[in-house]
Amino acid sequence: MKKLISVLLFLFIYSAVSHAEDNFCLDNEGYLYPLIDSAKCQSQKDIKISKKEFFHIIDFEKGLRKVKLEDYRVNFDEIEQSKSNEQKEQKLTLADVKKIKKESIEKIKLYKKGEERKRIQEQKKQELLAKREERKRIQEQKKQEILAKREERKRIQEQKRQELLVKKAEKKKIQEQKRQELLVKKAEKKKIQEQKRQELLVKKAEKKRIEEEKRKQLLAEIQAKKDDEIFFNEITKGNETTELNENLKIVFFNKNIVKNNLLPELKSEDNPLDFQRIDNLEKEDFKKLVRANSNLILVIPKDYEIFSNNVSQNQMTSRVVTGIRQIPNPDYRRLEMEIRDTEQKAMMAKRESEMYEYKLQNQQATGYDWLDLLGAFANTGASISYHNKYRDAQNKLTDLINEYASTPMYLDQDVLSPYNYDVVNVKSEKKAHYNVIQYKNKIFYNKNLSFGEENNFNIAYNIQPQDKRYAELVKKYDTMDNVRSWENKKMASITIDNFLIKLENTEEREFSGLKDVYSVLDFAVDEKKSIWKKKFNKKKSKVASLTNSSSYEIKDERFESVVVVKTGSGLGTGFYVSDDEILTNYHVIEDALSISIIDQNKKRSSAVVIKKDLKRDLALLKTNLKGKPVSFYSGQLKQGEWVEALGHPKGRKFSLTKGSISAIRNWRSTYDASGSGEVLFIQTDAAINKGNSGGPLFYKNHVVGVNTQKMVDTDIEGLNFAVHFSEVQNFLNN
Repeated sequence: MKKLISVLLFLFIYSAVSHAEDNFCLDNEGYLYPLIDSAKCQSQKDIKISKKEFFHIIDFEKGLRKVKLEDYRVNFDEIEQSKSNEQKEQKLTLADVKKIKKESIEKIKLYKKGEERKRIQEQKKQELLAKREERKRIQEQKKQEILAKREERKRIQEQKRQELLVKKAEKKKIQEQKRQELLVKKAEKKKIQEQKRQELLVKKAEKKRIEEEKRKQLLAEIQAKKDDEIFFNEITKGNETTELNENLKIVFFNKNIVKNNLLPELKSEDNPLDFQRIDNLEKEDFKKLVRANSNLILVIPKDYEIFSNNVSQNQMTSRVVTGIRQIPNPDYRRLEMEIRDTEQKAMMAKRESEMYEYKLQNQQATGYDWLDLLGAFANTGASISYHNKYRDAQNKLTDLINEYASTPMYLDQDVLSPYNYDVVNVKSEKKAHYNVIQYKNKIFYNKNLSFGEENNFNIAYNIQPQDKRYAELVKKYDTMDNVRSWENKKMASITIDNFLIKLENTEEREFSGLKDVYSVLDFAVDEKKSIWKKKFNKKKSKVASLTNSSSYEIKDERFESVVVVKTGSGLGTGFYVSDDEILTNYHVIEDALSISIIDQNKKRSSAVVIKKDLKRDLALLKTNLKGKPVSFYSGQLKQGEWVEALGHPKGRKFSLTKGSISAIRNWRSTYDASGSGEVLFIQTDAAINKGNSGGPLFYKNHVVGVNTQKMVDTDIEGLNFAVHFSEVQNFLNN
């Protein structure tokens, strides 16, 4: 067994020596080292050389060896031929080994010096950076302390100023309150007296109104019969010279109404019926049409309405970033472990390198050249190999430490909290309304047709920008712009066939007389005064009227000029300043998708803004309904005079409140979005609440202001404001 082990050991040693004799490496600095148990050099930059190349360059200076190696490889044949047989068969001697040993020890020392110098430079660099950071931190700390002192001083000054203002305001409020209490007492006394007087006037007016209504009804019936006879006599005369068309003729009067461009087209391409479009229709044109056609349908656009109502509202839940918490950084822990592991590997490699270096320096001669050669080669190769491992470990350790220094110990993690946002289901409708006058068998009929489209939108409100799914949610829901775009899109066309089918299934109403036909067409009634007109044509009596919906209440006739201004978000008040123009507050219709107006007879129409003034908080609307314009006051107002506010407080439509003029003062409007200065207001204690905005403030039968705002506080009453009539007239005239 011992013999077998000896043989194996001999073969291993012989193999290692043979490999070492045949393979060497040349590094970048010119040092040579043997390859014992590896097929590759320790660095990719090192050059693997053969034994012949080794013997050729070993005697040259280290700086020349690389050049000589390249020359040898280029001129190999010539150099080998010039050598003697002994040189060709040259073997590695102990002297060669000692030379390599000496160079290896020298190389290791150079490595150590370079690394120590690099370590000292890096240490100095880190110390300098640390000093700079500390100096910067101290400067920033001082700066923050100075800013904090300034802010504290500023806060104390502001607090004192606010306390002083509060004291002044409290004193002023007490004085104003006492003054208002005195005014209220005076106003209440005057109010009771005025109320009694008004009740007496109302009773007299009601009696007179009933008598006047009976007289007008009788006059209207007599005159209607007479007008109809005159009209049909004219038609009969015209038929003598005009060829009568007995087939159905449809005439579409393209009347210019609000939002006329959005009305659906009436298509006649697929229908052979006689169809005609006209842009103008005067009274004589109408008479000619009636003379020429015994079966006539006249289509007149009446109104175009847009409704957008909130059908339902649901709360949806999502999550929003409300804070940040710190969690351990896994990379920080990983780097700590890698640094400890690399330090341990570097220490072990350094220990092994120093051990083999010690063996190399203190190697004793054994008396056997081949064994000394093997030992020198083994110790040299191992020392260099472990030293390179130590150097690689140190480089890796430096990189890890740099990465560790820039890696935070903790990572910021978003704290997500649930919150609710609202999703409103908006149902939008578009309706085109038409008045249809049908003439057949010498009788006029009236039909009201409506065509509509509808769409549903889901609009989200209060989605927080900090929501992690903000972009996804915004894309998921509709916006108010989508609603506006749909509302301002022209309605789909209607074919003549569909129009006639709907017309056939619509209830008709026979006109009571020609006067009703002319009323629909906005024609003036022919003025041929009869004996009845001469007898009864007196000035119209301005008395309160009794509405059909309220048989127990005498309505103030001034409500004939007042309308409800309705938008998708609420309602306000408006009043006619011309036949088809309505004045209201700008804040009533601000950002409205659609505007509708409703009069006291529940007639409804759409409206559009044609003029606005943000400073005065006024807006002028145009509508398709006709109304009675108000009369504005001219002159100077007296403090203490009784005024009345007409409007719809809290949705209580067509309400009236009374009070007195408290003062006339310049004041900045609460709703002034432009911040462009003060406006002249009438201050009154007549109750003005939400819904009154935009309504008229009357002094007797004349408008003196536009009700616009109320000062609200827990201990404030009777501070209401209306835009002065002079400001209103400036707005309307400019």
